[in-house]
Amino acid sequence: MKAPKTLTAIVVGVALLASAAPASAKAPAAYKHYVACGLSQNAKPAHVCQKRRDKGAFFRSNLGGVFYKVCVRFPNGSSECKGHQKALKGTLYVNEITSNIPGKHRVTWYVAGKSVGVTFFTVPS
Repeated sequence: MKAPKTLTAIVVGVALLASAAPASAKAPAAYKHYVACGLSQNAKPAHVCQKRRDKGAFFRSNLGGVFYKVCVRFPNGSSECKGHQKALKGTLYVNEITSNIPGKHRVTWYVAGKSVGVTFFTVPS
């Protein structure tokens, strides 16, 4: 008699989990941001870019039009920011990163003064 009760409990538990899955499914990210070794819309995200390669900080808003800022902190401790850039919903934007300094770089994107993403990439020696 215990087996049918256990089986019923398992079936009910699975049904509850299955019905809850769509409600708990993640909404798409508000922003997409990454660094790539290249400046074209087809450049793939990367974490290592050779010295002589073009480098770009990519940004797309999935919510709506926003103004964003992107900052790069270089391995030597200096920083450079490009701010108050308009991003229309669904359009991918790229900011060129003109560093050939070997080492780890930190790229941070901001919307409304709040950090919305950070990515690190390295330029090998």
